[in-house]
Amino acid sequence: MLHEATEHDLRLERAALTEHLREQYKQSLYFFTKQGLGYHDLQPATHKPICKVLEGPCKKKLIVVPRGCFKSTICSIAYPIWLLIKDPNHRILLDSELFTNSSRLLREIKGHVQEKHLTELYGNWEGPVWNDGEIIIKQRTKVYKESSITCSGVEANKTGQHYSVIIADDLSSLDNSMTKEQREKVYNHYRLYISLLDPGGTLVVVGTRYSQGDIIGFILDNEVDVEKKKGLIY
Repeated sequence: MLHEATEHDLRLERAALTEHLREQYKQSLYFFTKQGLGYHDLQPATHKPICKVLEGPCKKKLIVVPRGCFKSTICSIAYPIWLLIKDPNHRILLDSELFTNSSRLLREIKGHVQEKHLTELYGNWEGPVWNDGEIIIKQRTKVYKESSITCSGVEANKTGQHYSVIIADDLSSLDNSMTKEQREKVYNHYRLYISLLDPGGTLVVVGTRYSQGDIIGFILDNEVDVEKKKGLIY
């Protein structure tokens, strides 16, 4: 009897610890990214402010940091997973200059959610759609025509779909920021995608500056309330 009671107590303790860890991950994007996904090089002074903006209530977020600062890791890999942990019915558009860039981000996302640590906490994620361009997670409880995460690029417009979250990661680059025609193409793509966002949905634009007239400059000139700056990391 003592042995059975001990085994039972251990199971209860493990269950309590698992639930506590799930709750810690839900409460802190920074902790989830560093401990849950294993990006141990994250530093509080640099990366916690980015996570706080992503966690915050502001629905339009602009995050501008240099290359090599884990901006895509946090905003376009950890953040989508974290959102789906909190609400498996999100419809997230992962956008970039090139479809191949957003597809690479999705590949890393799929790798993480199939790791033992996350499957032990949340179960198997792989749902009915699981390919290089989109995934539907098994935990979803509502029916939508959009996937849980969909990849896109400036040359691959998604019309007729609607998303609860749009993440635009490095829409501008040296290759598409040098001429007026190139910049206008990115502006038009951005304007189109704003129309695909659900009312009350979240837009995250993350990138590095390449020219005065790049997409970040366009947003700073036309959309950012410089007095409030609630969703701005610059």
